Amino acid sequence: MKSTSFPAHRSAFVFASFALVGGFLEAYTYILHGGVFCNAQTGNLVLFFIDAANGEWQEASHYLYSLLAYIAGILVSAALPLLLKRFSHAAVTAFEIAALAALAFLPAEAPDFYTYVSVSFLCALQYNTFTECRGAKLATTFCTNNLRQAVLGVFDAAKNRDGAALRRAGVYGAMILFFAAGAVGGSFAARGLGNYSALVAAAALLPALLILFLRREKTPLPPAETPENGIRPSAGQ
Repeated sequence: MKSTSFPAHRSAFVFASFALVGGFLEAYTYILHGGVFCNAQTGNLVLFFIDAANGEWQEASHYLYSLLAYIAGILVSAALPLLLKRFSHAAVTAFEIAALAALAFLPAEAPDFYTYVSVSFLCALQYNTFTECRGAKLATTFCTNNLRQAVLGVFDAAKNRDGAALRRAGVYGAMILFFAAGAVGGSFAARGLGNYSALVAAAALLPALLILFLRREKTPLPPAETPENGIRPSAGQ
């Protein structure tokens, strides 16, 4: 059986590392910074329009900042490959490590605003940079679509006796488990280390950064992504 070689930025280890950190950051912001989730923006978008409809513009502005940071992260992630070529995935990882380390040393009296905006930007950067693992389009910052794809993959495998669908379902399922493990680890770290727990998330990405840097010239640039790989269209959180 012919094996398939994947670029480093599509490797299971790199995606598992980012899924761990994705779950970790959900716990980190929820426990330490006001009971909010910053990895995706569906909730912020809804709350922004609710407050705006009620004329509560000061409250609405809090959600607007996170939304704008998320938009900025998407734009930066789209521009980086044009500027840095093969270094773009390693550059995003290095930046996220540095930013998480900086968040760990924010003064205790610093407003949660700085963390909301920073994590929103980082998660957009991560989500739009690392999009495909071993042939499966997935997310590392939330689980909604991963859960959908895992369930549909099992269904397709059972209906059509499709081994490829079952393998893809396994990839999605594994990412959900890593995300959950990150959330559990983030919960313990946040309660035990406080804001310094962000250093744990930064450290978790160091092996991925090493792999991305060392293998940047050993794999060809990926082909343009197409929907012709048998994977159902993605849906956000």
